[in-house]
Amino acid sequence: MYRQKEKKRKRKAEKLRTLGLKVLIPVFAVLLGLLLCLFVGMRETRKLAEQYTEDTAGLYVEQINRDIFQINNELIQVLGKSGIQEIPDTLEASEQKYYDLLRDIREQNRLLKIRYKEVQNFFVYAEKADVLIGDEGTVFSQSYVEGFLKDLRGFARKAATQSYGVTSWEFLETDGETYIVGWYTKAGNVIGCLMNTEKIFSLLKEMTQRYEVIPFLEKEDGTLIYPKDFAERKKEMSQAERKGGNFYKYQLGTIGKMCVYVLPNGGILETILEMQTVLVVLITVLFGICIFLAVRYYYHLMIPLKVFTEGISNMEEEQLLHEDGRNNILELEAVSDKFRLLLRKIQSLKIAIYEKELQEKRAELEYMQEQIRPHFFLNCLSLIHGMADKSGETDITYITKVLSEYIRYNYRESGKERKLVEEIEHVKKYMEIQRLRYGDSAFCFEVICEEIGDEVQVPSLVLQTLVENAVVHGVTLDHLVEISLYVTMERYQDKNWLYICVSDTGKGFSDDILKALSEDTPIIYGGRKHVGLQNVKRRLELLYGQDAELSVQNMGEHYGAVVEVRILQKTL
Repeated sequence: MYRQKEKKRKRKAEKLRTLGLKVLIPVFAVLLGLLLCLFVGMRETRKLAEQYTEDTAGLYVEQINRDIFQINNELIQVLGKSGIQEIPDTLEASEQKYYDLLRDIREQNRLLKIRYKEVQNFFVYAEKADVLIGDEGTVFSQSYVEGFLKDLRGFARKAATQSYGVTSWEFLETDGETYIVGWYTKAGNVIGCLMNTEKIFSLLKEMTQRYEVIPFLEKEDGTLIYPKDFAERKKEMSQAERKGGNFYKYQLGTIGKMCVYVLPNGGILETILEMQTVLVVLITVLFGICIFLAVRYYYHLMIPLKVFTEGISNMEEEQLLHEDGRNNILELEAVSDKFRLLLRKIQSLKIAIYEKELQEKRAELEYMQEQIRPHFFLNCLSLIHGMADKSGETDITYITKVLSEYIRYNYRESGKERKLVEEIEHVKKYMEIQRLRYGDSAFCFEVICEEIGDEVQVPSLVLQTLVENAVVHGVTLDHLVEISLYVTMERYQDKNWLYICVSDTGKGFSDDILKALSEDTPIIYGGRKHVGLQNVKRRLELLYGQDAELSVQNMGEHYGAVVEVRILQKTL
């Protein structure tokens, strides 16, 4: 006996240890999985960010290329259709009669500029008059200009002598700025536009502002054009090259390539890396805390529990509990208090579970009660519709009144039981509706009620369900069917029972229906499922248990059915 108890104590201690391992191992596995997911996520996040930057820059360059293509068409069309051809061979600033013409050309240039955000200026140059017309002013041949306007007029004079039949694009460096110039010449007249490379770089940075990028242009001859702040960031770019930054090139029209260098740790990438690094550190710390808690859990909880279970398994040996140096009386008293508290909580939980089961039964009762009603309401509505086709208003008024009382009773909130006398009156209203539906020659109905007090109660709508079942399955138009409801009190085994019997002279129950009722399986009849009698049986079981019973049988072959219900009456 002692060896068996010792083995039992060892098994309990081993269960405690395995329980601790079962808890800790999944925790460690989850933490390791999180670390792995973070490392994979860091790599995938970087790839997505790089792909986003590449696509964003590519879309912007594609937009510029579309603008260049459209500008080419605009330059050719404007030069051929506008008033540029009306500029005289000689034009002085003092000739006011041409002011309207010059103003129209400037307005035309301004409208063209509005369409393209990369374009800084549109200009027109007439070679014979040596006049340069921009969107903000006019430079005449006698005008003295310096810097940008001087270089632009020189470029236009040179372009006027070169007619290629198509638009051309070149770079123009003047006044510390680099421009992309697109121009078209015909008959000594030139129309063109200027794109400031610094503005292109600025727009590209703006589109990729959540990432640190260094844009620059590469001419067809390999010359590179950098933004103005490149000197400040040249060291940063050199460091990025060593760290493996990404470099992208996109063809820009016919003048060269747009290049974008993405710094590996700049902008949102740096923020993402910092956040992920913090998460890795936090999870690592959490992992260490879990290990520390696991060790502490083992030495401060598992071992004392092991000692206590060894003592608990021998409660009858009180001496062991008192003499074990690893426990004392105060500890045992504290544990006993905890056990008593635990038992009270268990009892409370049992009560709560029991109440929950009661609620579930109540809900099931209500649900089954609702199942009884809908199909009859549909029949009533069908009846009203059929009678409405007739012209007899009196019948419609009467059936509507009876149906209204019937429905009102069904939905009256009176609990799970109602007075027997009220249920009988309700059944009479139901049968009156059926009489109007089938006619006087289809069935006859009688109620026999013997020695029943006014306070006797029955489950709501049970009588109506039983009578309705007799009508639905028993009434035919072939012959008159007799339906009776018999209610009485009977004495059986020194107890009072309420006896209810519903009988009819229809064709009776089929063998399949009787078998389904006895085995409590679904009843399929006429292509649909019937739940009336089974719901009554189930409700009686839930409400009364063994104090109620339902029996279903036939009076004879093809000679009607009998349904009997007995309910124990605890008080008269």
